[in-house]
Amino acid sequence: MGALGPRSPRTGRREPVVVEAFHRGLDVFRPLAALYAGVLAWQRVDTMVRPWVAALALGVMLAWSLGLLVVRRRTRGVVAAEVVIAVLAILATPLADGMATVTEGQFTIPTVWAAGSVAGAAVVAGARGGLVAAVVVGVADLVEIGGRPSQLTVHNIVILVLLGGLVGLAVDLARSGLQREEQVLLERERLRERERIARVVHDGVLQSLAYIHRRGSDLGGEAGELGRLAADQERALRRFVSGAGAPGDEPLDLHGVEGAEVDLRVLVTAHERPGVSAAVPADPLMVDPAVAHELDAALAAVLDNVERHAGDGARAWVLLEGDAGGVELTVRDDGRGAEPEELFAAAARGRMGVSGSIRGRVEDLGGTATWTTRPGAGCTVRLVVPRRHPAPR
Repeated sequence: MGALGPRSPRTGRREPVVVEAFHRGLDVFRPLAALYAGVLAWQRVDTMVRPWVAALALGVMLAWSLGLLVVRRRTRGVVAAEVVIAVLAILATPLADGMATVTEGQFTIPTVWAAGSVAGAAVVAGARGGLVAAVVVGVADLVEIGGRPSQLTVHNIVILVLLGGLVGLAVDLARSGLQREEQVLLERERLRERERIARVVHDGVLQSLAYIHRRGSDLGGEAGELGRLAADQERALRRFVSGAGAPGDEPLDLHGVEGAEVDLRVLVTAHERPGVSAAVPADPLMVDPAVAHELDAALAAVLDNVERHAGDGARAWVLLEGDAGGVELTVRDDGRGAEPEELFAAAARGRMGVSGSIRGRVEDLGGTATWTTRPGAGCTVRLVVPRRHPAPR
């Protein structure tokens, strides 16, 4: 059961509150409608040709209504049987009242009880089921009066069609909303479990791999090679825990749920290594998969620039911040820096990843990318993007 709630005893599946309310309302409506039909029949019993036919039909309707108070299961077979009872009671009206009385506009035996069967079909089978039931009952109304509908008959049939269609549409919309809510709740549970696993891995395996990398780098030789392998495995494991896949992969539809968001903190910390430190918020920073993919690739390009152009021994610091409006990623290094004119000239020539890998990706997301640098003072790159990928124009 968990966070999704119990299954409905009527349909055997989880149902929206509005659907359960419809079921409870119909449970009250059926016996009251049967009693109302009995009162109307009693008022004209002296003019009936065969009163026992009306009594039989009303008895079946009342027994069915009371039985559904005990048998709570509502399947398509149950609602189909209820529609059949309504149809037979309608067709029994000429036998009970006589055809002459019927053509004068006499009520059918079930009266409004037949509308309850249409509503019941709509609640169980949705708009399609409600419309089918309305058409079946409407055809029975036409047959009952010999195929010569009066204005009142047409009016009643239109009301039945509207009732079945609109109640069914409301039920369909409620069920689709509940399905989406269930997907969100399940995804939230998966994210919590993934965060728990990420904490366990971070506190154990990742720290061990980072230590092996540092010691290998200090010792050099074959130990240095082992350290580099440990660093590669550390980065791969961070990406695996984040669910982001390998660099260059297309954005993932996480866990098969359309629109599942990605915790950007895990992607950013996956870039940590000797010489690169990351500071991220304490709470999850969830963004669209497309935004996460592009920002992760842009960050990789920025750090690649630091490694290529900042000079030996340069360090980089990554700061991730975000609010409801967007995400800000700042990368600062203590390298040799450059004149701004040199940076812009390199960007104009398509070098240093500035024009395509960084600025192009960020601007495609509807964000901005700015560089601040001067000789001997390192370089600061600031990337600001919205949390959701803008809709294509």
